[in-house]
Amino acid sequence: MSAGPIIPSGYVSTLFSLEGRVAAVTGGASGLGVAMAAGLAQAGAEIAVLDVREDAAAAAAAAIERDGGRAVPMAVDVTDRTAVDAVADRVVRELGRVDILVNSAGTAFRSPAEDFPEEEFDRIIALNLKGTYLPCQAFGRKLLAAGKGSIVNVASIGGFIAYPHASAYLSSKGGVVQLTRGLALEWVSRGVRVNAIAPTLFRTPLTEKVGKVSSVTSDFIVARLPRERRLGEPHEVVGAAIFLASDASALVTGHTLPVDDGYLIA
Repeated sequence: MSAGPIIPSGYVSTLFSLEGRVAAVTGGASGLGVAMAAGLAQAGAEIAVLDVREDAAAAAAAAIERDGGRAVPMAVDVTDRTAVDAVADRVVRELGRVDILVNSAGTAFRSPAEDFPEEEFDRIIALNLKGTYLPCQAFGRKLLAAGKGSIVNVASIGGFIAYPHASAYLSSKGGVVQLTRGLALEWVSRGVRVNAIAPTLFRTPLTEKVGKVSSVTSDFIVARLPRERRLGEPHEVVGAAIFLASDASALVTGHTLPVDDGYLIA
């Protein structure tokens, strides 16, 4: 072994730092999105809080700034290509650059498959899959031009396993898993990493809302949780997001990281 240090001095302290970087977070005004936005801000990144609800995005950005972070709210419909391209340009114009994209915008609807409304199927695929694809394209161009960057998509355990009354959601999240792999393969030699997080059932406004309409899906998942009735809390996804966004995962791309308390091992 050489006389020098095993790893560079101070190396570990820089691994998870996002100082000097800009992160755009879709669906950044609530649920997992706002938790990840706040976490990335605490790691040092300046945040563009992207959400279809302008007032909610503004409230989330204000909360991040009260906590000592830096955040700017921007309204966007992630299913609208023109709007997504425009907001990507705006992020670079107003914040000077973009280094990280987190795609957290999403929705759900529960119904038996044989009765699933076509309009709800279209809405879920549009927001969960197309609404991930379009930001990956628009912000991906910025990252490719810079020759570096990290994209973190939000998939689901439903991208790997099935549960009842969620056929459209499962289809959309399986698509996100494969989209993540496809983009990672195309962009790996161009400096842009693309990964995803697959959460278990988390306690968010969306899951609470759809759970009140139909508890069949939630009951099925909860009955199989490794820890009885142990739903995830939004802050518990933050570590995975920072890992995948930061240099700590420099050689990680094309992967979907379960944040599921062991759900998928059962």
